[in-house]
Parts: sequence; C-alpha cells; structure tokens
Amino acid sequence: MVVTKQVLGVNYVMATGIVLSALFVPTLNVAGSSPPILIVGGMGLLAALVLATAGYWLDQCHMHGEQIWRVATHAGLGIGVLTLANLVVLQVDGFVRFGSPESAILASSIAIGGASGAALGIVREYDRSTTTLTQSTEVLSRALRHNLRNDMTVILGHLDQLDGNESKQSSEPVRAIRRKIDDVMILSEKAQEIELAVTGENRQRHPVDAAAFVSRRVIAIEQAHDDVTIETDMPDQTWVEGDWMLETAIENVFETAIGNGQPGADLLVTIEHGDPGWTAIKIVDPDNHLPATDFDTLKNGTETPLQHSQGLGLWLANWIVESYNGRLDLDRSEDGSTVTLCLRRAVPTPRNR
Repeated sequence: MVVTKQVLGVNYVMATGIVLSALFVPTLNVAGSSPPILIVGGMGLLAALVLATAGYWLDQCHMHGEQIWRVATHAGLGIGVLTLANLVVLQVDGFVRFGSPESAILASSIAIGGASGAALGIVREYDRSTTTLTQSTEVLSRALRHNLRNDMTVILGHLDQLDGNESKQSSEPVRAIRRKIDDVMILSEKAQEIELAVTGENRQRHPVDAAAFVSRRVIAIEQAHDDVTIETDMPDQTWVEGDWMLETAIENVFETAIGNGQPGADLLVTIEHGDPGWTAIKIVDPDNHLPATDFDTLKNGTETPLQHSQGLGLWLANWIVESYNGRLDLDRSEDGSTVTLCLRRAVPTPRNR
C-alpha cells in the first residue's frame, strides 16, 4: 500500500480514537468508582468514539490528502494543548493510577482535545473549500460574462462584414455560425444568473405574486413562439416567499421544454395549495419535450461525461428555488413530465397588495 498523507491522516485519527477508547475501560470498570469519575470518564469515552468515527468518516468523504492531513494535525494539536494544560493544573508526577480522579480527567481531556481539534479542522477545511469554490465561481462567471461576451461581439462584427460580401448560398454557413454564437452569449448570461442565484447578492426575500410571474412568462413565450401553447389553471393572485428571480426560474423551465430542438410544445401550468404552508407551481409537459437527461442529472445531483444535461435551465431553476428554502420536484413517465416548484406561502404586505 502506498503511504500518503491521506492514509497517514486517516489512520492517525482513527487509531487515536480507538486507543483512547480503550484507556477508559479500566477507569470505568474499577469497582466503587465515584459518580464524578464515571461522568468524566463517560464524557471522555464519548469523545474518543467520536474521534474514531471521524477517522472512518474522513476515509469515506471527498476531502483530498492535504485536507485530511491538516484535520489530523488539528486533532494532534488539540490533544497536546489540553493534555499539557491538565498536567500543569493537576501537577501529575510519575505514574497516574487508573481509577483516580486525575487519571479520568487526564484521559478525558486527551479525548476531548482530539475530538475538538478534529472537528475544528473539518470545519476549517470545509470553509476553505467553500471560499475557494466561491472565488473560482466568481472568476469563471466574470470570464464568461465579460471576456467571452466581448470576444463574441467582435466575431459577430466580422461576420456582419462577411455576410454583406458573400452570396446568398455562401452566407448560410455565416448564419449558422451566428446562431451558435448567440447560443454562447445566452450561456454567458445564464452564468451571471447562476451566480446571482447561488450567492444571493443584492437579493432579499419578500412576498411576491407567483401568478403574475407565470402570466407574464406565458404571454412572452407564446408571442415569441407561434407553435407553443400554454394553458393555465391558477388563481388571480398567489403570494409566496421569493423575489424577482422566481420569474427567471419559471422562464427557464419553459425554455427547457420548448428549446430542445423539437417542434412545438403544449404545456399546462397549475398553481395548487398542497401541504400546509406550501404552494406548488406545476409545469406539465405531456409530450415529454423536457429532456430526460436533464431530469436524470438533476436528480443525481451531478453530471458526468456520459450523463449530462443539455442546458442549464433546470439547474438554474433549482438553485433559485433552493435560495427561497423551497425545492424543485421532478417527475417523468409515459404520460409526460412534470416540474414542480414548491415554495413557502406568504402574506402580502400593504405595499405589495
């Protein structure tokens, strides 16, 4: 077996927890142990078991070797600091007899220090990972939003010149290129919306009328697509917790259903009050225009080279709904596909009415 920092870190944390757990066996088994010793020893045993479990968990989680090694280092520091502090306070000289109050306190301190250090290390590593992910997301978003969009604008300018100088037959490839560039620019706009959905920057939840959002999106979609029909069954007003991005979520579900290359689409949108305190916006696609791959990847929570969505529409809708502490439910069968936006009900303020 190759010895790596990941292997060393996992084995150190797990072995330390197991060894510390064994230290409490003689302490807790001593006949006539006083209740304070039993309580202190029980706390230490619990901390030791937590440390051993943390070692097992580190072996199963998705942290890389350097992160696991840093967690193990925190556990070691926690053990060292509390052990030294107790030795100074208790002034323990030489061998400490098992069953004595000093031995129970010392052993418990070692275990609690190790468990606390490991917990602190795990929290710090997750915070470090989250910060790095946020920074990389912001950089990628700016690159897509600014650099990529500027480059595409330059390319479109050159295509305009080519389109004016070429014959009708030769200009068809130019139009095909233009359509692909438009798709890339739309993708850059999606990246900006995803950043807003995930970070929540400059957004504040408040009561919004979901029925009004649905009505506006239905009118806009039907005006832009002559072969699309959207039926609605909903009350005049439906107040839910959200913000302006809820309309973006609804729009992206519509676009995913009608923008996958298949001609036409017949959709049904209903708004229902199901579970207490919740409102469900159901978008039904009876002809299964919504791509099955998009459903599968969103349900699995990840994408792979062999299984990936055709766009970002459902992902964006999901992140927007989650930012309201809601959820996006997906259902697909031979009778059609259904996307349900589950949102918390809200009471409109006088300003909203």
